[in-house]
Amino acid sequence: MLYDQAQLAVAYITAFQVSGEQFYADVAKDILLYVSRDLSDKSGGFYSAEDADSVPASGGQEKREGAFCVWMASEIRELLPDMVEGATDSATQADIFMHHYGVKEQGNVEPEQDPHGELRGQNVLIVRYSVELTAARFGITVEKVSKCLASARAKMAEVRKTRPCPHLDSKMLTSWNGLMLSAFACVGAVLGDKALLERAVQAGNFLKEYLWDAEKQTLLRSCYRGDQMEVQQISPPISGFLDDYTFLICGLLDLYEASLQTEWLQWAEELQFRQDVLFWDDLGGGYFCCDPRDSKVLLQLKEDQDGAEPSANSVSAFNLLRLSNYTGRQEWLQKSQQLLTAFSDRLTRVPIALPEMVRALMAQHYTLKQIVICGQRDASDTAALLATVNSLFLPFKKLTRTVDAESQKLERKKF
Repeated sequence: MLYDQAQLAVAYITAFQVSGEQFYADVAKDILLYVSRDLSDKSGGFYSAEDADSVPASGGQEKREGAFCVWMASEIRELLPDMVEGATDSATQADIFMHHYGVKEQGNVEPEQDPHGELRGQNVLIVRYSVELTAARFGITVEKVSKCLASARAKMAEVRKTRPCPHLDSKMLTSWNGLMLSAFACVGAVLGDKALLERAVQAGNFLKEYLWDAEKQTLLRSCYRGDQMEVQQISPPISGFLDDYTFLICGLLDLYEASLQTEWLQWAEELQFRQDVLFWDDLGGGYFCCDPRDSKVLLQLKEDQDGAEPSANSVSAFNLLRLSNYTGRQEWLQKSQQLLTAFSDRLTRVPIALPEMVRALMAQHYTLKQIVICGQRDASDTAALLATVNSLFLPFKKLTRTVDAESQKLERKKF
């Protein structure tokens, strides 16, 4: 699911900032590599999901859970038979790979996790040891283990390409694209990876071109990949819900902090105005999930739990605080506080149900740290300062760039 990949990428890159462990950064980057390869449309949008089941490579018409991704131990031994020089016990590439990823001859899926017996004798590849521990187990260097595992993964990836692919859900949702926009922006900023940041900008441009009705000043819920690989829209299109606005605004704020291009901040501000008009509850505070003026909706709801996706109200509480700090609009700070008040009973009784809203509450308490980088956009010292800021775990910050009077003249000429 796209929303899982987006949130996991952000979680792993945050873990990297906190711990400095390169493993977490590698996982975050690998997640986005998968999304770029398998869940990306040429227009810049992101598809919704791949099915968990697919037709097995061994044949047959009945789809099986995980068939595209699982491996038998015998397959791995046949594919990776080469001995690794210097390894203890004359270990082969397969031995090292199977140890590192927990592969067992009888399969590593427990019967209680496989009620239909679809994964009997199969192995789900899971990193069981650090590269350092695997290197120690086989008496070789960390560098040699890393090369061995990378080579093995490349060989197995080529074999996997020959398997029947899972079905692709090629609809593109504004809300989930907003979450993935955050992921590419955050990971790209922390790692200083220009390719990831460029992909984030491409996604932002896609959302503005295909899922924003500039004439009506409203977001659209979704679009689709057509038979000729073109982007299609149903007629009439579905208007965006609260989570479409909220997740996209968050993504745009993250993209602004990653790129410091003001167009993304301006669009976020514009969308927040529209969100307030369409969904805000003047009486009770907080936002309704859909437009309360829609007569076809019999019951107006406010989501009060962060589940597989965060509640749109939870994300809005932090969006409003960030935008208030960037724009100086006190009404957005007040709205954020009113929203938290509206959910105060839930926050007090079951705070674990709303972790994202708790984060917004903490940001209100600690206030945002203001970080201003003074320098020209493309200057090396500006980039060095940004890299320093982005390497740190600063969950409550406001990052901007400014230039002195002389630099401002140069930038005006340039742009």
